[in-house]
Amino acid sequence: MVGPKARKLHDESIIVEGHRDLFEMVRLMDAGQKYPLFNVTYPRLKRANISTTFYSICGDSVTHSRGTRQFLKSALENIDMLREEIEVSSGKMKLILHGDDLPDAPSPDLLNIVMSFEGGRPLEGRIEHLRNFYRLGLRSMQITWNLRNELADGVKEERTGGGLTHFGEAVVKEMDRLGMLIDLAHISRPGWFDVLEVASGPVCCTHSNCKKIYHHFRTIDDEQIKALAQTGGVLGVNAIATMVSKDPTLDKLVDHISHIADLVGIDHVGLGLDFVKDDGPLYPEDEIFGVGENRLIPDFENEDDFPNITECLVRRGYSNEDITKVLGGNFLRLLKAVLKPNAAQDVAG
Repeated sequence: MVGPKARKLHDESIIVEGHRDLFEMVRLMDAGQKYPLFNVTYPRLKRANISTTFYSICGDSVTHSRGTRQFLKSALENIDMLREEIEVSSGKMKLILHGDDLPDAPSPDLLNIVMSFEGGRPLEGRIEHLRNFYRLGLRSMQITWNLRNELADGVKEERTGGGLTHFGEAVVKEMDRLGMLIDLAHISRPGWFDVLEVASGPVCCTHSNCKKIYHHFRTIDDEQIKALAQTGGVLGVNAIATMVSKDPTLDKLVDHISHIADLVGIDHVGLGLDFVKDDGPLYPEDEIFGVGENRLIPDFENEDDFPNITECLVRRGYSNEDITKVLGGNFLRLLKAVLKPNAAQDVAG
């Protein structure tokens, strides 16, 4: 039950969702739904008062490519689908292209979208593809997903000890120059520190949790968190149940928030969440869950449950100021620090 204090605070906050996949949009489109992002997903996000979402339009997974494994081609097609959805929304959905686009207050109708990639396979080893995707609206990119690509090793390649490649280093430097947010979610531990040596500004990890609280191949350790915070970056916690606890609850997810806040300060924690309830099945090559593993936290299964985390933070005794930082203020600050202002949008040529 969400109390009046938490409800008021939630409704008055600028809420940023640090990670969302396009899987629901593709699943519904393939089932015949017209403009599923606007007609199905958008109303659910606005009921939750989500102001801005990082939308992973493509990446390294087979599911991102809709089973084709043609990652560059699929990225172009998916970007077109997203832009068509934005076009028919009559101004209710907006693509964030520069820092000036970011919201100053919550809106009951407007959903801001930060286009992102969940891994660099769509670049196909070519730096010019990064610049062209930037021109199409890409503003954030994970270096990898779980496996190896041309940029670096992912977390499921840890046995190799591999990190950032020479091409990956060039991509990080070009993302810095363009004003793109570098996302360390899913990258190997050596790759994590390789990126931080190369990057010149703040970076993020949009959706992960703390290994100190729960050991999982996707959670990150305290040394990684401290190094991220030293750049001015933000770690978004992940609501996938298998990354939270053996017996996941919303309180245990907030334990991850508290650990980050205690370790490096409240300014470095946000909400990635990565709600998967409405995604549908992944291609078998992408499946990371074991048979029978629970993916959903009770009472925090999708965006309709979003106010529950605000209530949990209120009950923990966090101040209104700190709660608004976690709900979106920290990610908003990070985006404003990284994205170029409108006057500088010729950086890609």
